[in-house]
Amino acid sequence: MNLNQMAFRCPDAQVVDTVRLEGYRLAFRMNGGGHGVATILPEPGSFVDGVLWRISERDEQSLDHYEGFPRLYGKEPVTVVDPDGLKREVMAYTMNSPYKDAPALPSQSYLSGILHGCRQNGIEIESVLDAVWRTQRDTHHKVIPRKKPRQKNGEER
Repeated sequence: MNLNQMAFRCPDAQVVDTVRLEGYRLAFRMNGGGHGVATILPEPGSFVDGVLWRISERDEQSLDHYEGFPRLYGKEPVTVVDPDGLKREVMAYTMNSPYKDAPALPSQSYLSGILHGCRQNGIEIESVLDAVWRTQRDTHHKVIPRKKPRQKNGEER
């Protein structure tokens, strides 16, 4: 979703809108090289916010190479909802087994790229941070405690 990265990888790509994918959560899983990369995993009651792109065939071939298709990631049809409530069936890259079964922390630069993409597109970063927290817990790394909501005049916000 990072605009700069997409401009480099997919010069024909155009942002269509921000969208929400219901029934999935963001996760970081092993890429085969020691670091975690993003994927989506089914989880009732959860959602993932992201960016919907219009891409050319050339862009898709570039993304296939970058995403490690078909070894690391496959392609799956999913239904997303835009801010106006319009549903669209689109293609998403989803991680294949055994990679998706192995939680792994992303590198700092990879995570920074995702967080920057969120900020560029007005997407909240909490779900990304939650995915990092879950990965820390699942990989038995030192877990950074979640901050509790600040209290104002003795009341929770």
